[in-house]
Amino acid sequence: MSARGERLSRTQQQARTRQRLLEAAGEVIAEHGLDGATIDDIAARAGYSRGAFYSNFEDKVALLIALSDSRLAAFADVTLPGLLTGTPDEQIAAVARWLAGTEPPLEVLLLVELARQRLQSPERAEELAAAIDRVLVAVEELLTSYDPHGVEVPTEERAAQARATLAAVLGADLLRHLGAGGDARTLELLLAGIDAGVVRGTGSP
Repeated sequence: MSARGERLSRTQQQARTRQRLLEAAGEVIAEHGLDGATIDDIAARAGYSRGAFYSNFEDKVALLIALSDSRLAAFADVTLPGLLTGTPDEQIAAVARWLAGTEPPLEVLLLVELARQRLQSPERAEELAAAIDRVLVAVEELLTSYDPHGVEVPTEERAAQARATLAAVLGADLLRHLGAGGDARTLELLLAGIDAGVVRGTGSP
């Protein structure tokens, strides 16, 4: 029954179960990483059985891809607009602070896991590569939508900026693993360099 006492249809129930599993997976993966996040832990956190998990996802790789797509959509709709406000310098500083938070953003962890699983699961490489490509395309589109300079940026330059931005994001995670931290100032300099490079590139013949 829903909060209003209405009986949910089977389709609605399945959608709610899937969403709860995705939310639980995000919490467990953030705490333990994909390898440490067991199917039983995810199902229990969501309040369901192991069978409910397999009714919605083939395995953890399928869950990872679905969670990445779900979080990417939420990031675009909710998080990004809050980061990309103010002047270009203010935007860069806001994104840098977000990346340098005490806990790595789940979006960063998921991207790292997608790349790692692509190497570890050659039989799923094509599927995982497509998920990574969706992230790249989404970043390109978001950068275009929130262009702070009001200039036309060639498609190839925007694609390069998207790749460079993701490299900075992954670099922030690597710094944490090396014990060097991912302080906001270091990230701000990285992102400022990416932004400046693209703006200079727009004036190239």
